[in-house]
Amino acid sequence: MRDELLLAPDIRYFNAANIGPTFRAVVTAQQRGTMEFHNNPSREFREKYPAMATRLRARLAARLNARPEEIALVRNASEANTVVLRGLDLRAGDRIILTEHNHQSTMDTWRLRAEREGLDLKIVPTPISARSPQEVVDAIAAAITPRTRAIFLSHMTNVTGLVYPVAAISELSRRQGFWLHVDGAQSFGWMKIDLTALGCDSYSGSTHKWLMGPLEGGVLYVRRDRLDDLHPLMLSHGYWLTDSKDLETAQKFEILGQRDDPKLDAINATLDLMDGIGEAAIETRVRALATEMRGILAKVPGARLIGTADPALSGPVIGLAFEGRDVLAMRSRLWREGRVATASAMANNQPLIRFSPHLYNSIDEMHLAAELLARS
Repeated sequence: MRDELLLAPDIRYFNAANIGPTFRAVVTAQQRGTMEFHNNPSREFREKYPAMATRLRARLAARLNARPEEIALVRNASEANTVVLRGLDLRAGDRIILTEHNHQSTMDTWRLRAEREGLDLKIVPTPISARSPQEVVDAIAAAITPRTRAIFLSHMTNVTGLVYPVAAISELSRRQGFWLHVDGAQSFGWMKIDLTALGCDSYSGSTHKWLMGPLEGGVLYVRRDRLDDLHPLMLSHGYWLTDSKDLETAQKFEILGQRDDPKLDAINATLDLMDGIGEAAIETRVRALATEMRGILAKVPGARLIGTADPALSGPVIGLAFEGRDVLAMRSRLWREGRVATASAMANNQPLIRFSPHLYNSIDEMHLAAELLARS
């Protein structure tokens, strides 16, 4: 698989939570489609794209156990999150519950809306060392009031890899009638997702992280019986619409102006490759790699793993702390001496080195990272 990626052979890449390296075949598909598009940008040539978009929605819906009319094709998870965030009807005093490790774009946009409209934002601390799913659910339940209108959370946090028990939280939200939005930027691509089983009202994903697809590709799911409760950000003339009835589906959330039509080719090429491996096989392998890497990193002198030990609550994002050490300098050394690509993170005001291993990583690469850290 590594040979099928464009990733340079000397880079030990542990940053899928930010951007996943993509396949040669995906770049080839997008380049070919872009050349064809600009060689013939006529309306007659572009008539094929609405049908391509329809097929892609159906393909993604099958992958996510949803219906095609519940799927919108957007540019990334941040855009999908904002469509939901801005599209809900709210009044001054309404409570919105946010979990602490939501993506910063979601946090900042909610703060802006709350300031303008007098909303009550409640930020629930992420239980980094949670011992059970119920402990996570209880922390959210404690923040619910009669004025609660929505909960926004990350399926898996990009800081410590905590996987929220979405199905249990969905039961909570359905009983009390408020909206549950799940940011799936860190789960879409490596985890087998069943949106019907999860039970959330909306879900977002990006193609450029764990799916290892093109940049500026994303998906927004809105449950069919909730479509009328959410307003689109904007409406542009007829984009990818083939029938006025399309505006009664999730397509109303994807009409955002001219789009990169050849991106459809690139996303399909990505799905061809990932489906060739199989979703269940991908999740099994990624979880095994994350477990292996946690064990290797835990043996580094002075290292402390940040996160839960419960496998039901953990995914392939690993935060590593070093008390009293210059963590940024240690991370820089990883790159300088071993071309080990990681990310920085913060949890409880403590700097972390964040590793996010994926299918293309080897055990040898993990041991090299540990050896470099041990020498720092």
